[in-house]
Amino acid sequence: MAIAALLLVYIVVHIILEIVLRNFFASSTNTMGEFVGYATGAMAFLAMGHTFASRKHVRVSLLRRHLRGNAAIAVELFCLAATFAVFAFMARFVWLILARDYMRGSVSPGLVPTPTWYIAAAIFAGLVIFLIQLVASAFDTVLNGVPEEQIEGE
Repeated sequence: MAIAALLLVYIVVHIILEIVLRNFFASSTNTMGEFVGYATGAMAFLAMGHTFASRKHVRVSLLRRHLRGNAAIAVELFCLAATFAVFAFMARFVWLILARDYMRGSVSPGLVPTPTWYIAAAIFAGLVIFLIQLVASAFDTVLNGVPEEQIEGE
C-alpha cells in the first residue's frame, strides 16, 4: 500500500511539474503521459490487496445479506474461489508477458526507452498480493465465519 501511495504522490507531482513547465517555461518533460500511465496501472494493482483486506472494495451483497451460517460461508468461499481463479488466470498471463519482455529486453517506444517489464512486474506483484489476500480471507472465513457487512455511516 505504501508503494501505491508513493506512486499517487509521484503522479500528482509529475502533473503539477508538467503544468508549470508548459505554462511558465514553454517546455515539457515529454514523459508525463507514459510515466503517469505506468504509475496509474501499478498503483491500482498494488493497492488491490490492501483494499480487499481492509474490506474497502466494492462488494455486491444482494444474496449474501440474506444468508446466515453455513450457507453464507459456502457462498463466500465460492466467491473467493471464483475470484481467485480469475485473478490467477490473469496473473499467469501477466507473468508470461513479464518474462518475455525481460528476456527480450523490450523497451517502450516513447521518447524515453523504458523497460516494459517494469510495469508488468508491478502489476504481477499486485496480483500476487491480492491472491494471497484471497487465500487468507478463505482461511479466515473457514475459521471465523463471514464477517458482518459494515456500511459506513450506519
